[in-house]
Amino acid sequence: MDFINHPFRKKQCLLALAILFLSPFLVSCSQTTETHSAYAGKKALFLLGEHEYGTPETLPAFAKSQLEPLGIASVIVKAKSDNRDSELCHTFEGLELLDSADILVLSTRRRFPKTNELATIRKFIESGKPVIAVRTASHAFGAREKGTGYQPPTGHDSWNTFDTDVLGAHYTGHYRDIEGLPPLAVEAWIEASASAHPIVQNLSFKGPILVGHKLYKYEDIDLKINVVMSARHTKETPPHPIAWTNEQNGKRVFYMSTGSVEEMATPEIQSLLKAAVLWGLGSGAK
Repeated sequence: MDFINHPFRKKQCLLALAILFLSPFLVSCSQTTETHSAYAGKKALFLLGEHEYGTPETLPAFAKSQLEPLGIASVIVKAKSDNRDSELCHTFEGLELLDSADILVLSTRRRFPKTNELATIRKFIESGKPVIAVRTASHAFGAREKGTGYQPPTGHDSWNTFDTDVLGAHYTGHYRDIEGLPPLAVEAWIEASASAHPIVQNLSFKGPILVGHKLYKYEDIDLKINVVMSARHTKETPPHPIAWTNEQNGKRVFYMSTGSVEEMATPEIQSLLKAAVLWGLGSGAK
C-alpha cells in the first residue's frame, strides 16, 4: 500500500505541512530570533529517499519555514522513485551538489546511491562537515537479504555499518504502536547531562514532550555520544536515546529517531531539528 497516498495519511500530511509553514508563529516567544546575517550564504543539502514517514514532504517544508528566513539556502535531492523494482529508487539527481554544501540533512531508508556518489557522501562526513540524520537514516544505506530492491544494483553500493560508523549506535528495529493511544503518547525528556549543550540551550521548550510509539531500538551504544533526549516506550521497557550528537574523530553529527508526519507537525520537534542545524553550522547558542 502507498503509505502517503492513503486518504487518511494525505490529510495528516496536509495538516503537517500547514503547521510547518505556520510554525514561525507557533514557537515560544521566549526563543531568540536568529539574525539573518549570521547564516546568509549557508547551504543545506537535503538527501531524501523514504516514503513511510513522509519526510520528502515535511523536511522541504521545514527548510522553507525554519531555515530560509535565516538566510540558509536549501537544495532538495530526492530519490527518483519509491518503487523497489526500479533502479530509480536509488537514483539521486543533483547529489554532486553535496561538494558545495555546508551541511547534509539525511533522511533515506535502505537506498543505494551510485558507488561514486556514496564515496562523495563518505568524504563529506569524514571531512568533519556537519550531518543531521533523521529517523530512518539509522539504516540510510543498509542492504538486507529479504525483499526485492533491498540490495544495491550494479554500479551502486551499500554502507551497512553507517549506524555505528557515523551515528555511534547500532539500529535493531522498533517497538510497535500501542493500541488505543493517540499517535503521540510516549513521553520524551531532555537529559540533565545535556542541559548545557548548545542544542538544548536553543530549544523553545524545557519540559517533557510527547513522541510516537515506534521508538527505535539501539544496541552497542558508544559511551562517548552525547545523548540529548531519551524516551521510554512503556514503564516496563528501558529508556532509549532518541536524539544525540557524535563528535568523535572530528565528526559533527546529530541524529534524532523522531520524524513521523505527526512528530514533524509539533513545534517541539521542529525546534529540536532547527537547533541541531544551527549547532551543525557552528552557532547553537541563543
